[in-house]
Amino acid sequence: MGEISLSSAKPCMEGSTTALYTHISERGASFGVEMSAEELAELAVRLDMGKDELMALEAIFTYLADKHHEQVIETLLKMSRLPQKVPKTFEDFDFERIRGRDAMALRKLPALSNLHARKNLAFIGPGGIGKTHLAQAYGRACCLEGYKAYYLKATELRDKLKKAADSGSTSRMVASLVKPSCLIIDEVGRCTFDKPCTDLFFDIVDRRYEKDCANTMILTSNTPTNNWDEFFTGDDTLLCTLDRLFDRASVFMMKGASFRGAELEIFSVESSPSAIKMNS
Repeated sequence: MGEISLSSAKPCMEGSTTALYTHISERGASFGVEMSAEELAELAVRLDMGKDELMALEAIFTYLADKHHEQVIETLLKMSRLPQKVPKTFEDFDFERIRGRDAMALRKLPALSNLHARKNLAFIGPGGIGKTHLAQAYGRACCLEGYKAYYLKATELRDKLKKAADSGSTSRMVASLVKPSCLIIDEVGRCTFDKPCTDLFFDIVDRRYEKDCANTMILTSNTPTNNWDEFFTGDDTLLCTLDRLFDRASVFMMKGASFRGAELEIFSVESSPSAIKMNS
């Protein structure tokens, strides 16, 4: 699914009938009904429609546009493989815990500037500090803006690449991972990619690098990128892959205490022997 126009369906507040025709036309176009303002005006003349009828038509088209918008978002979120029951969002992330010289850069992530600037993102640091949360929140925000996102862990990517290499379906698999506007690869460093898988990963990165539209790759890892040669096989291919991954990228080197366990409760209890009942 390509990038979808999801302009908000707000009722026309202007008094001009010209604006009303234009607004109805735009609402129709947002859910696939192509009808210019001029064509709509001609139809209104043929059907003897007055302003009240046009405003009723606008209300119907606005309702349909809103419904289509919701269906598109629901589909994008389902296809993304992002968690739906307890989704990770920017609103849920505790930015107040983030300190440091570049903390403000992290707060600007919801603007999705990297997506539109075609820059990749990487969150590097120890476990429990919010890397996966931020990556998933970014992907979800992309979906809400009408962009296709796709989330998978590095182990899942490795298995997908290996399966495609074994079955001879590499072209289709690579194309499927090039298509999403936001591709999230979580936990780089949890597994090792053999040479065929490393070569396929390079193909994905290379083709995404050449995409001339809004897109970003997001990677998370506990390991600094200069040690990634431990997880990918093939020196030349790895260097080319890293060169394209980080040619246009924002890398957040994160450190600090883990967020996990913030709601942990510990109770101290003690057991005692049962009372012994004596028979009289």
